[in-house]
Amino acid sequence: MDALAYTHSYASHEARSGIEYELEVEFSDWLQVPSSAWLNLLAVGVVVSCISAAAPAQALQVDTPSGRCLNARLGPSTNHIVHTCVRDGAPLKSVAKTQGNWLQLSSGRWVYGPYTTYQKAQARGGSIRRVSTKGSCLNARLGPSTKFIVHTCVRNGAPLKTVVNRQGDWLQLASGRWVYGPYTKVNQPQPTATGGRLLKQGSKGDAVKGIQTQLVALKYDVGSTGIDSTYGPNTRKAVMDFQKANGLVVDGIVGPKTLKKMGLG
Repeated sequence: MDALAYTHSYASHEARSGIEYELEVEFSDWLQVPSSAWLNLLAVGVVVSCISAAAPAQALQVDTPSGRCLNARLGPSTNHIVHTCVRDGAPLKSVAKTQGNWLQLSSGRWVYGPYTTYQKAQARGGSIRRVSTKGSCLNARLGPSTKFIVHTCVRNGAPLKTVVNRQGDWLQLASGRWVYGPYTKVNQPQPTATGGRLLKQGSKGDAVKGIQTQLVALKYDVGSTGIDSTYGPNTRKAVMDFQKANGLVVDGIVGPKTLKKMGLG
C-alpha cells in the first residue's frame, strides 16, 4: 500500500508539473485503464518496498573460535561425513534436535553446538526462560508481532528453548518461533548440590550433570558424549580451561570457588 500511495502521489505531481511520457494513454485515463507501463511501475514500487523492509534476523549463526568454517555433517559426531562447511558468521537453520553437544538443524545436517551461537546465547544473562503469563498459554508465532501466525501455544510455566535473538519485546527461540518477552521470565541458575564434597574425575550424578550443563552453556567442550553426568577426562579438561580463564587454581577439581565462578555456588 505504501508503494501504491507513493506512486499515485508522484503521478499527481507529474500531472501538475506538465511532465509527460511517451505513453499511449493520457493521465486522465491512467486511473481507469491500467496500462502496461503503469503496471510495470507499480511492480517496481512493490519490489522496492519489499526489499526495503527489514528482514528478520537469523535464529542461529556459526561462531567458531578460529574464524574458520563449520562442518555440517550427516550425523552427530566427527565420524560422520562432512556435507558442507559453513562460513563463520553465516546464519544456520533452526535447531530441530540436540544430542550431547551436537545440534541437528531443520535441514537434517548436524553441527557442533559450541561452535555456534546456540550455547553462547545461554551464557548471556536472561537467555534461558519459561512461560510466565497470568495462567493462559503463550502464543509462539512465526514472526515478531501479533500479525504473524500462531504456530503453537505453550502452557504457563513450561520451559522455552534458548533465546537466540531479540526484536523489541519479542524473543526468537532456537526453534525459530517468536514469543512475547514480557510473558516470560528468566530461569535463574540453581545452586549445584555437591553435599559438601569436591567433584573430580570419576564423580557421577546430578551434581556432575549440573557442572557439565553450565560448562556447555559457557562454551566449553565436555566431549563427544555431551552432558552424561559422568566426570570424565573431557569434563576435567573443560573445568581446567574454565579455571585458567577465571584466575582460579587449575587442578580440574570443582570446589566452592569454582562453583561460585560458574554461578552455581
